[in-house]
Amino acid sequence: MASSCITGSAQDRPIAQGEVGLVYKVSEDIVLKYSIKDDDSRICNQHHIFDLLEIHPQCPDLVRSFLRFPNANFLQFLSGGTLDQQLQLRQTRDPTTKRVLKVKNGEPRCLVLRWMTELSNVAAWHESFGYSHGDIWPPNLLLDREDHLKLTDFDNTAAAGTTFEVDIAPYARVLGDEGGEQRGSFGYLGPRAEQFTIGSVFYYMIRGYEPCNNEWFGERHGLVIVDLLQKMMLPKTDDNKVDTIMRSYWHGEYDSIQRLSATVKLLDCVNSSRSMVMMGEYYKAKQGECKQLVANRLLDMVKRNEG
Repeated sequence: MASSCITGSAQDRPIAQGEVGLVYKVSEDIVLKYSIKDDDSRICNQHHIFDLLEIHPQCPDLVRSFLRFPNANFLQFLSGGTLDQQLQLRQTRDPTTKRVLKVKNGEPRCLVLRWMTELSNVAAWHESFGYSHGDIWPPNLLLDREDHLKLTDFDNTAAAGTTFEVDIAPYARVLGDEGGEQRGSFGYLGPRAEQFTIGSVFYYMIRGYEPCNNEWFGERHGLVIVDLLQKMMLPKTDDNKVDTIMRSYWHGEYDSIQRLSATVKLLDCVNSSRSMVMMGEYYKAKQGECKQLVANRLLDMVKRNEG
């Protein structure tokens, strides 16, 4: 995404746009996520989750929110882009079907293992107070300037046991006969759904392409993938330790994400550095910057631009 910065005029275009809102870069360290419509329930849920997260000891592996308003959220900016963007840089794709034809080299093993550790850690952290993120996939995984991975976008985060609303294959799987009354649905948020998602993200990190994205099934490509996953006809894997663990996630062999995370940490490189929790003084300084932007009527300018 192109770098952009809203100044006093707020004339610049957003650096990203999603279903929920527009994202503007407002300083070197801060972005503003601005809701497209008033009273969007997903924005309300995101604010509620940030309120909840902030009463717990902080996790270094998620994006922090500095200041929130009903239609706006000032968030930590990470300069490395998304994991999806990073991995796609190494791909050669068919221009018509978008099938991945080749991956040039791969990400360094220790970096991939660190990403795996950071992702499983933040998912286990959510689980520790009874929640699941509910939308873990590469566009929601951001990288900082040192390539540390951080989870963002809490629009669909909810308590474990809530109906799983996000249906993005191959990061969610329609349940088969083993789902009983839930057959044909994505089931409920919890260890089963979350670890399948994490398994598919790990596959992408390791292989350099998403599950089944090196194949092309014709015009029904997406539907075929949904069907294959429901039947547990998964991509071929190797017999090494990392792939064995990844397969165990797809098959839901862990009764908690915390147990899953403990297993991943055994794979981490001995000398791999970890991200640090944001210092309180830094957080307060950035929050002060956000308050000054609001005092300078930034939100009014953005609203006029988008109106």
